Amino acid sequence: MKFVNILEGHIKKLISLPMKLNLAKITSYLKEPYPYYYGNAQRVLLLLVFLSFLSFSFSYFFEPFDVNVSEHKINSYWILLIHACIPIPIAFLYLSFINRSKKGDIAWSLGKEISILSLILLSIGIVDFLIRDLIYTNADNWSFRYLGEEIRNTFLVGFLLLMIVLPINLERLISKHRSSLKKLPSFTKQEANNSVVILNTSIASETIELEINDFLFAKVESNYTEVFTNSSNGVHKILYRLTLKELEEQLKSFPYIFKTHRSYLVNLDAIESISGNAQGYQLAIKNYSPLIPVSRSNIAAFNLKYSNS
Repeated sequence: MKFVNILEGHIKKLISLPMKLNLAKITSYLKEPYPYYYGNAQRVLLLLVFLSFLSFSFSYFFEPFDVNVSEHKINSYWILLIHACIPIPIAFLYLSFINRSKKGDIAWSLGKEISILSLILLSIGIVDFLIRDLIYTNADNWSFRYLGEEIRNTFLVGFLLLMIVLPINLERLISKHRSSLKKLPSFTKQEANNSVVILNTSIASETIELEINDFLFAKVESNYTEVFTNSSNGVHKILYRLTLKELEEQLKSFPYIFKTHRSYLVNLDAIESISGNAQGYQLAIKNYSPLIPVSRSNIAAFNLKYSNS
């Protein structure tokens, strides 16, 4: 089991690293925002099929694990295919459950990504153990030894993803977005104006007056929209009976109002600073503590709008 022995040696070295590192730094790193890639079911399914193909190809051509062919009930080719395909329904059902149970936008992080993938790997290892009787003639199929072995082998295969690919992707995205920020010119504030916009809501008889110069941003709240404005007492929040899309349409005549995210509409004049992370940009709004996101899919449009302004 040369592959197992080599990989286990590397894992032992990595396990010893946290002892040398500050626990607070590790915790902070795991809390780093990370993109949530599982919102599109079709894309997730295609990705799982592709990963299963890679898994099958790797096992077929490189034979990383020692096997006892005399114990096989079926051809080795079919055994490899079964093990490669098992992750597809397990991961797809698990990720579909997360999508159905989530409310609004998911506050995803590197730690959550690692936890979810670890639970999926654990489930795959358990299922691999449960089907041993269908594949092998070994009398000890139901022993704790083989349960541990199946789980161990599954995590060895997933180790590359958990400990190498995810951190590399995190650092790649952070570097990409921070580099993109450096190319942005200084934003020129628009001339102050006291334009009052009359907003129409879902109630025909209801109209709202919004002083555009005081508008900071708007945020989706269920079937309503929260509008945040500056006031003499700080930031003021009002819940309106209209969708974010409807509000965006009614404010389209103001070029410095921009939809940074599917849940946020922002006044570019209100931005005090911009930072980048793996999920995209983070906007600091004046007189408001929480950061406003600019999603990865909106970065190019944001850069263009911000630069032209």
